[in-house]
Amino acid sequence: MKPDISSPNLTLGIAGAGAMGRGIAQIAAQAGIRVLLFDLAPGAAAAAQQTIAGTLSGLAAKGKIARDAADAAAARIVPAESLDAFAPCHIVVEAIVEKLEAKRQLFAALENIVGEACILASNTSSLSVTEIAAACRRPGRIAGYHFFNPVPLMKVVEVIDALLTEPWVGEALAELARRMG
Repeated sequence: MKPDISSPNLTLGIAGAGAMGRGIAQIAAQAGIRVLLFDLAPGAAAAAQQTIAGTLSGLAAKGKIARDAADAAAARIVPAESLDAFAPCHIVVEAIVEKLEAKRQLFAALENIVGEACILASNTSSLSVTEIAAACRRPGRIAGYHFFNPVPLMKVVEVIDALLTEPWVGEALAELARRMG
């Protein structure tokens, strides 16, 4: 059931277009991954995509990345109008408010949208991943995936298994972290 992390067709959903969601979207897009970005606030995902495109353009202007690489990365980030757009995702990372019930509700909604093999990961820094997963029908595909801010500069991510997380989930997330640098 483990997704092919090296696939050029890998699709990553990110719920939450704040600082953490934007950072994760940027490094994923720079790694050649298609990113669907969603936020509850109307227009937030599109604004985040534009902010990331500006950041990438600035990196190109400074000679840190090639202009064509910046343009290609920016084009890989697609604002999603609703969670339903996450249906084709192989992995979804939530980067929403640090409230247990909000995360549980999001994962419950996602379980009705994504495929059975889709990994659901929480960017939580303080909540129990086991408690988040406990509200899910398939808790074995839930894990923590905690990035540090600012994501593009902090080359560290924690992969946190919950009590029922299946081994392939953590392996896939670690492999994804390596792909994203």
